[in-house]
Amino acid sequence: MGRVLISGHWGGDRNPLPILDLLARGFQSLAPTWQTQCAPFGPGRAFVEAMRSHAGIAVLSTAEEADLRVLGARYRDAILAGKTPVLEGGHLAHTDGGVAFLEGLSGLSRADYSDFDRWFFSAIEQSRVLCRRGDFYAAFSSARPLFGPSSTLALNPDLSLRSDADADFNRQWMRLLHQVAQPYLPLQGQPASLVEPGRIAGSGASGGAGAVISVLGGRLISDGDFLAYHTHLQSLLAEVDLVIILEPELHSPLLAESTLPTLTEAAAHFALPVLAVARSSSLSAHERAEWGIHGVLTDENEDFEALGQRAARTWAN
Repeated sequence: MGRVLISGHWGGDRNPLPILDLLARGFQSLAPTWQTQCAPFGPGRAFVEAMRSHAGIAVLSTAEEADLRVLGARYRDAILAGKTPVLEGGHLAHTDGGVAFLEGLSGLSRADYSDFDRWFFSAIEQSRVLCRRGDFYAAFSSARPLFGPSSTLALNPDLSLRSDADADFNRQWMRLLHQVAQPYLPLQGQPASLVEPGRIAGSGASGGAGAVISVLGGRLISDGDFLAYHTHLQSLLAEVDLVIILEPELHSPLLAESTLPTLTEAAAHFALPVLAVARSSSLSAHERAEWGIHGVLTDENEDFEALGQRAARTWAN
């Protein structure tokens, strides 16, 4: 008898739970003595489902709500309700740098101010008072910053140049964020350092809301690291003999910003074999080894029960 953990996701807007269950059903049909445990792990819906049982944490994801002004207002409501808010998102097709999120969070509309700078400083002050109540986070599925040549303001999600980029606004927004950035505490004998809030990893996530959350004193953390801690990933892996990971596209450029490395690195700590299930894969044997993957199964038709059976034939013996 063995134990298998079936984890991962199948795209940001897909609920992974039915997919994980189908894979587990197929696996157990050919390996009835094995115990299966399913655990969603990834961006978007997978992130929301993985955190569903954490009552004290309010997860807000751009995969479920695209309007960042609405998300800002819900973030505010979560803080007022005494919960720890987490905004989860990645590289969005449409972004205003975080302006709409700040509007919703502060409760101050730009339409009520004739001067953009005056609105910004008022909104930041209002939001800082609100955010002193407790911890708050932005979880990012893309580590791209808000500003710079490879930023979310410069590039579309497919990495083509944005045709609608407003250079004048971007410079103004960068200047304003710089003025309210909080310096890092200095080491003994050294001056305090100022890290540009729009250039740190994940600051471009959720349309730039990541940068706003950072400026207000919140913590930016990758989806994988956040989930690994809150789902007790190490404890789950300590109890199994095999790990099956759903990651829809196994291509090296995409895997660099996926949650798969978090799972494979944790599995390697326990010397566990890892089987990856995907729609398609371009990984060579060398690349699979680099990513900590010992086997790959693909099916463009998404017959998950059959994939589970294929996994059991090879890996449950």
